[in-house]
Amino acid sequence: MNQDYYLNRYGDYNEINLPKTYRVYFDPYCDEYRHYPVENKLLDLAYVITHGFDIKKAIKDILDTHPHVSKRNIQHAIWDLTAATNHTSSIPNRKNSLETDIEILIEDLLRYYRLPLDNSIPHYLEENFRYVNEITLYGANGWEIASTNVNEYQMYKDDNFVFYPGDDELLDKYHEEGDNDSKEQIFGVGTCPEPWYGNPLTAKIIILGNMPKEDDFISRCSNVILSFEPRLMEAVQLMVRRWMSLDGPGIYNDTEFGKSGIAISDAYNSVTYRHWINELRNLAWELNLEKQLLLDNVCVINANAYYSYGGNDPLVAGLLPSQYYLRILINYLVNNRGTNRPLFIIPSSKIHKIWKKVLGYWIENEVMLTNDLILIDQPNTKLRLSTNLMNKTQIQNFLAKVR
Repeated sequence: MNQDYYLNRYGDYNEINLPKTYRVYFDPYCDEYRHYPVENKLLDLAYVITHGFDIKKAIKDILDTHPHVSKRNIQHAIWDLTAATNHTSSIPNRKNSLETDIEILIEDLLRYYRLPLDNSIPHYLEENFRYVNEITLYGANGWEIASTNVNEYQMYKDDNFVFYPGDDELLDKYHEEGDNDSKEQIFGVGTCPEPWYGNPLTAKIIILGNMPKEDDFISRCSNVILSFEPRLMEAVQLMVRRWMSLDGPGIYNDTEFGKSGIAISDAYNSVTYRHWINELRNLAWELNLEKQLLLDNVCVINANAYYSYGGNDPLVAGLLPSQYYLRILINYLVNNRGTNRPLFIIPSSKIHKIWKKVLGYWIENEVMLTNDLILIDQPNTKLRLSTNLMNKTQIQNFLAKVR
């Protein structure tokens, strides 16, 4: 099913909306509520939620314009939808507030929701929310689509518009809400986004990171240097595109280019990328590991893929479609790699709070409850990976995973 179907049914991002009146979804005493299939309601709600629609605002609109509809009526509808999402006939009456029950519905619904972007099949609800097969994983990966827009010969081009499908509209909407001059954080579009470094499907170690840091001077210098050897730029961009497509080598490719003696990964001069490479090399030295062995087995996933100016909050524009995809990806890594499940590293308490929001409570709990986890539960503002920040058991688990 192509993207025009969703555009025609739900509108674009400035006008994203439910295809039926709000009461059809949230007022159990509305006649059409009973006649509109519940699965259609769930699919409609899941799509618009993952594309920036605020259902709390829609419910407030019902209450403001229909005095005969009570919060209790709407809460019953929320319970019905939550029960249907979880394949049960009913759920016990809760003592939660309406807002809390709405949040529970959203999180439960998004556990099951799948949106293929390869036009293979329409969006659907998975029977078992923990199950993600590779067809779904690849089909829902919008970075595969975005990778086709990566400029082969100018990585830091001003008009190098590379976005996960839908992210650009939501970021535009964020920028348009008020005067940009009053915003503390602006997302630039000139630098290629960095959703992750390495291959998350083969990595034995997954670092849950923050977002790429901007250094315009380094970016421009790198661009000039690479422009002298277009074939090297092609090699760098191929590596980046392969990563986006869930393919390719580990975080650092030591393959030398031509007769220059320059490793392809060294030509990829991203500040955040360089930080993790250096930290991993230092950690390998501390653990007496061969550096390339460690680098071959690590992937860093960023909570937000885009550079910004004036701030470093990956959630300032709200959750983006690319961040909802991270829930599917992490779900796959936790629940569908069997004994080959990776070890996760969350490198600071601040980043842990960010990832709790990115993943939602259900998959965050899946990560936190796994034995394959190193949580550095302290500020660690410089995001160091020193063994001084890990306990003995964590170090042993790390070494067992890599070796």
